[in-house]
Amino acid sequence: MSQAPDRVEQRRLTFPPSYRLKRRRLIRSLFDRNRDDVQTVAVGCVRLLYRVVDREALGHDVPLQVGFAPGSRAESGVERNRIRRLLREVYRVHQYTLVDPFVCCPEALIVMILFRGAPEQADDCIGRDLPPALQRAAASLDEGPE
Repeated sequence: MSQAPDRVEQRRLTFPPSYRLKRRRLIRSLFDRNRDDVQTVAVGCVRLLYRVVDREALGHDVPLQVGFAPGSRAESGVERNRIRRLLREVYRVHQYTLVDPFVCCPEALIVMILFRGAPEQADDCIGRDLPPALQRAAASLDEGPE
């Protein structure tokens, strides 16, 4: 019997506060159009903005930090919170796609996950589009700078 499935099942699918992207300086750097080190991936209703930084810039010794934005089409606080909760839940289950490459690196990854769809379609499209977006981002990080 193979050991790989056991290791995958033993992974903790938690999302601790130290993995949350909160520093304004780091968030602003992802949205700065003059930077050439910010990469983006768009799949369906989800867009990922990400870049590699030194771990000292994060303030925590973690492989990556993630932030979530529900988009401007979510008008009420209830809709924004629901979309953010859905994004966090799907990311939490699929987080090791991006975490694994940075566990033993001196660098870290900062990611902002943006929801760009209609709030009524969030239930269907977040679960469908976020995992492939994470896989494409991980694949582009493996390729290195172009």
